[in-house]
Amino acid sequence: GAAVAQWLAARYGPIMGALPPMLDVVSFVHGIVGTWPMQKIADAVWGVGNNMLPLWNPYMPRGAKPLKVPEPKPAAAAERKQVVYLPSCVTRSMGPARGDEAAAGEPVHAKFLSLLNKADYEVVIPEGVSSACCGMVFDSRGYRDAGKTQASALEQTLLKASDNGRIPIVCDTSPCLHRMKEKFENPMLKFALFEPVQFIATHLKDRLSFSKVRDTVAVHVPCSSKKLKLNDQMVQLAEMCAHEVHATPIPCCGMAGDRGMRYPELTGSSLQHLELPDTCTDGYSTSRTCEMSLSNHSGVNFRSLLYLLDEGTAPKAAQKAAEKAN
Repeated sequence: GAAVAQWLAARYGPIMGALPPMLDVVSFVHGIVGTWPMQKIADAVWGVGNNMLPLWNPYMPRGAKPLKVPEPKPAAAAERKQVVYLPSCVTRSMGPARGDEAAAGEPVHAKFLSLLNKADYEVVIPEGVSSACCGMVFDSRGYRDAGKTQASALEQTLLKASDNGRIPIVCDTSPCLHRMKEKFENPMLKFALFEPVQFIATHLKDRLSFSKVRDTVAVHVPCSSKKLKLNDQMVQLAEMCAHEVHATPIPCCGMAGDRGMRYPELTGSSLQHLELPDTCTDGYSTSRTCEMSLSNHSGVNFRSLLYLLDEGTAPKAAQKAAEKAN
């Protein structure tokens, strides 16, 4: 088992590159056979998988569109702030769920790049990002050595991309960011790491104008964000883009990385009391796997908070120009 994990870690980029097409095939089959037959097939496959295979549900993601590395703007580098953006392996591979029309088929990284562009940030994508991983996928299965190998390689990648921590680093997935803070050894690099809500609240909020574009939404703060004490910041950002925001009272969704996909009783127990207002149309969080579980148990599409923030923001310079014209 450990040797196989190390083999997979050494070939992580090509393996993850194959995941989006596989997810698209599963989504295509779902569209052909329908939800009930698909669930029966999935139950049978999962039943013989000895908890190594994820159990399909109707809110499983389609494949994410490829990451589009932004072109440098002609403005002088000294005039623009920089940020190293690390799209997690989850958001690089997993797109919106089938039927999530509000996501318009766009992946999380497209929404974050749009936000950073509105705030006039120069974005640095780390070299070799297709192979980048914090190692949680191995740790959650007990393969600590493979997880450590992945985390160490990622630390070196980010040291290079950030000029040894001089440039701030943001990851779009809260659990991955929290693991980096725990596992990295370089103190300067740890100091440079930002969770997405934390980075937006600290660095982007004053460079954007906000509008309320949704009526009633739910927000789930992942366990990792709770540990970073970002509960209030996440809700406050959502309130800038929605008229009513309901924070879920659930301490933990039970996903635990991806374990909840393989042990559905974890999420079933954790979310048995998940209740949302009848008027709630959308849910938001900052962990793609948590969002899948929350969607499946609520019947409401949960997606990254970045979708709401991108929908409800505009460059502050554009707002000032519009006010001046009026």
